[in-house]
Amino acid sequence: MNISSEEARNSLEQVEAVANRTRKSIEANYSSGLIIMWGLICTAGYLGTHFFLEWVWYIWFVLSGIGSLVTFLIGWRQFHLANPIKVAPAERMGQRIFLFWCLLFVYLFIWLSILKPLQGIQINAFMITTIMFAYVVSGLWFKSHHMFWLGIVVTCITLIGFYLIPISYYCLWMAAMVGGAFLTTGLYVRLRWK
Repeated sequence: MNISSEEARNSLEQVEAVANRTRKSIEANYSSGLIIMWGLICTAGYLGTHFFLEWVWYIWFVLSGIGSLVTFLIGWRQFHLANPIKVAPAERMGQRIFLFWCLLFVYLFIWLSILKPLQGIQINAFMITTIMFAYVVSGLWFKSHHMFWLGIVVTCITLIGFYLIPISYYCLWMAAMVGGAFLTTGLYVRLRWK
């Protein structure tokens, strides 16, 4: 059976398209749940901060700790146990992504110690926009449009809250808007790629 170069190219393009859809479906299965979880954490954290300001460090420490642990466990499971797409060890990104996020937080706290912001709202806006910068960059690296746009939207929401919303309503604004942006994105990814 003779196959023309045109037919071979079309077949390869179809195989690549199926592989891309499969990867996106697998990514949606994992990332949508994580995005939804972080949306719930943001909503609970900002509401907790608004109503129980004296407990702010405990609230965020516990919520961030739980979220980080769940994210780590899901990522570890995805890359080590349940990944249906076999990838050569040199191409696995999981360890590098994990290291990237660890280093991001190390640098975040270094920058905070250098900048010494005076108000909690400054610390929050700095931390959120730095983390969203990582989302934008990750979206560019991995061609993940939802990560890119989530980073841009949450950055804009944070800047609007920081500069335009009265400080007494900042946490309520962030709970509704940031939590809502994460929840909406997570649901969109889940429904779009299921």
